Amino acid sequence: MMEFRQGALSEACHGLARCVYPGSMQVSSDIAETLAHQFEKIALRHVDFVVGQGRDPNLITRAVHYLAEAHGLQHRGSDPTWFGQMLACLIELAVPTSMYGGDALDFLSDIQQGTELSIGDARASR
Repeated sequence: MMEFRQGALSEACHGLARCVYPGSMQVSSDIAETLAHQFEKIALRHVDFVVGQGRDPNLITRAVHYLAEAHGLQHRGSDPTWFGQMLACLIELAVPTSMYGGDALDFLSDIQQGTELSIGDARASR
């Protein structure tokens, strides 16, 4: 089992906080720090579950980086509700808690295909 690097999670949450707050270039350090702490607190709630499933807890940090890159839009403001919901969804995709069938299984295939395309594009652009 990999060691959880909480410092890396904290850094990722700080980066996301600077990215999403309105006027992020002028955001006060107090506001960014508070928002980053809220993000980190939410993210840390998933560590025991991920570890309990035998998975690398650092995938949480990678999910935060993904959110910053894919969804780190300005004007999300200081309400971290969106972050908690999106992170929970990503954790469920990475560490599923259920067996899926029907349309949900078809959607997982869509996600798999999209992920493979994204990885292929990223590798091709290196």
